[in-house]
Amino acid sequence: MIYAYGDDGSDQKRERASSVSIIAGREEWWEQIESDWVTRCGGIPFHATDCESDTNDYEGIPHEQNKAMYRDLTGILAASKLGGIGVAVDLAGQKRILPGGLPFVYYRSFSECILRVAKVAENLEDMAKVTFDISTENEYNAGLLYSQIRGDGTLAHWLHSEISFVPWKDSPRVQTADLLAFEAWKALDHVVGPTKRRRKSWELLRATGRFETIAYGEEWLLGLKKYIDSGEAERIVGFNEADYLLWLKESGRKHSVSNVIHFLGTRKK
Repeated sequence: MIYAYGDDGSDQKRERASSVSIIAGREEWWEQIESDWVTRCGGIPFHATDCESDTNDYEGIPHEQNKAMYRDLTGILAASKLGGIGVAVDLAGQKRILPGGLPFVYYRSFSECILRVAKVAENLEDMAKVTFDISTENEYNAGLLYSQIRGDGTLAHWLHSEISFVPWKDSPRVQTADLLAFEAWKALDHVVGPTKRRRKSWELLRATGRFETIAYGEEWLLGLKKYIDSGEAERIVGFNEADYLLWLKESGRKHSVSNVIHFLGTRKK
């Protein structure tokens, strides 16, 4: 069995960038890193944003000690056999280019992570069991989306029938994904945000060749808008907004992320 653990992250006000990450590997690989991770955390469940900003559990600890904690945990993850991906989206760009849309950026990133895990499982010829830390508002939709992804083609052969959710504080494995999610949105934020720089922590992970980040920024968003406006998207998927609105009316539903996912599921049948 391949075990994959995921998390999400964003800037504090969720205004500039968000990300979803997932890290995968065999059980023995996780066991090798878990002990060192817990020991280095020293009784504090790791949370990247808090550690970097000296807040919550890290408040009152000297900044240099928190920086050393982050650096050491990054080194532990880099030295492991695990691999993962973080997918970030430019939130400010989405609001500017595709205003009024539902928050699909999270689900785009989530889907990308699940598809990548399925590919890893296929390459290793084993099934993947996915566990996420996720907010209550997203848990139902993520579970629904996972089921639809798994039901597409041969993916059911590589993805376990159920996705699990756990609080990040209870899972050192999810905490490793939290670190990668932080690095993913920070990498994008340092392009779209006020501070422009490269992070040594990400350079260390990238140098292993086992970790990757993908950013959906302004260029991708502009391309998506052009694709939609041209009518090409409608031609390929075989339905349009009017079809969706009619489905809502006939099924007695209201417009929401969940119902869009349900609707897309009906179009696959």
